[in-house]
Amino acid sequence: MSQVVLDSGIFIASVYPETLTFEAKGLLHQLQEAQITLHAPTLLRYELIAVSRKAVYQKRITADEGQIARDQRMSYKLAEQYNRPTAYDAQYLALAERMACAFWTADERLFNAVKVNLPGIRWLGNWNPTA
Repeated sequence: MSQVVLDSGIFIASVYPETLTFEAKGLLHQLQEAQITLHAPTLLRYELIAVSRKAVYQKRITADEGQIARDQRMSYKLAEQYNRPTAYDAQYLALAERMACAFWTADERLFNAVKVNLPGIRWLGNWNPTA
């Protein structure tokens, strides 16, 4: 595995305190050590900004901390295929499918919805530091 797609939840959990922060930091470190190339759709930067803004608004982080965050048709098809309410998650699925590589997500519901048909999907909650 020389490349992998990661969803925004993993990047977010590696920066902000989240349920899977330990796993996110560990996975990113492991991938960096293995010199795995990380990929995400362009949508990632917009998701990071939205999440950061919401966290600042909710006063979960400071405004300074919030500053760290600054194939549409295929994603729609995948969202429809897996009965997802939006096409956001499907952006990541489409990129991983196009690149024929693994896709890591922090979204357990997404993982459960597509794992049978997309064996390359990995859930952050199943990350094992010894693997």
